[in-house]
Amino acid sequence: MRPLFIILLSFAAPALNAQSTNRGVQLFLSSDWARAKTEFTAVIQKNDRDARAHYYLARLALLEDDPDAAVEHSERAVKLDDKVSDYHLWYGKAISQQAIRASMLERPFLVGHAKSEMERAVALDARNIDARDALADFYSMAPAAMGGGADRAREQADAIARLNAMRGHFALGRLATRANDGATVEREMNAAIAAAPDTLRIYSALANWYANQKQWPQAFATIDRYIKRRPNDPHGPNAVGRIAALSGQQLERGEQGIRAFVAKPPKDVSPTLLSLSYLRLGQVLQQEGKSAEARVSFEQAVKIDPRNEDAKKEIK
Repeated sequence: MRPLFIILLSFAAPALNAQSTNRGVQLFLSSDWARAKTEFTAVIQKNDRDARAHYYLARLALLEDDPDAAVEHSERAVKLDDKVSDYHLWYGKAISQQAIRASMLERPFLVGHAKSEMERAVALDARNIDARDALADFYSMAPAAMGGGADRAREQADAIARLNAMRGHFALGRLATRANDGATVEREMNAAIAAAPDTLRIYSALANWYANQKQWPQAFATIDRYIKRRPNDPHGPNAVGRIAALSGQQLERGEQGIRAFVAKPPKDVSPTLLSLSYLRLGQVLQQEGKSAEARVSFEQAVKIDPRNEDAKKEIK
């Protein structure tokens, strides 16, 4: 007869594992990336069949700009539970990031695989806005030979609009940027801002459009609209710094904004974004004639993210 405590342990282990996974999810949702990774890593060391733990480790790997690890974990999650839409979505996103760094021979296969995973995510849950959003972006960027096309992208954006007005306007605005349709970009992005006026990523997308057109006053004004609404969010001044680095304008203000951001980074900042902020700070300092300080910033950017090739080039 098996000892009673062994029998009880066999029932308790899955429950304890689930509790650990739940703790990891809460840490992830609160942007405590390091502790979340520790929790999920411990979970899969005890039970490699925990699909949720692998899924979140994949997302954390993407935050760390490690698409190979993200593919490994998301593939495992999908194999363990093929019916979860988000598992397929993030598997597709991980493969897409992997494709960017792949050879020309490998890329078509990876792009096709990413497309299949995103389409599977939508097939599993037609109301998964994030999946439709990713698919709209994919269709708008991929050539027809790889299954892309403006009509297919618009179909996904229209479906998103029926589910969520703000997300629909935002998706249509991004499609318009790729079509170089300035009037539609402004109309759709401003409609998205009106629907969700505290959402930074919409302001950033519109500001980036203006920056790409070298319409610097409009780019600064767009970020200033966000700062007026959310004056205590350090992401706003950091975005000003990015535009300052690109434009060579408002350099002192840009320096102040980025310095405040990197001095006390928000919890939701990934190492990749923090490294990019140091890169932008260095570019601003360089344009201000502060070469020694600029070099320190570029070196810090590489220290945080050794894969920051732009910072390495600036150092050289």
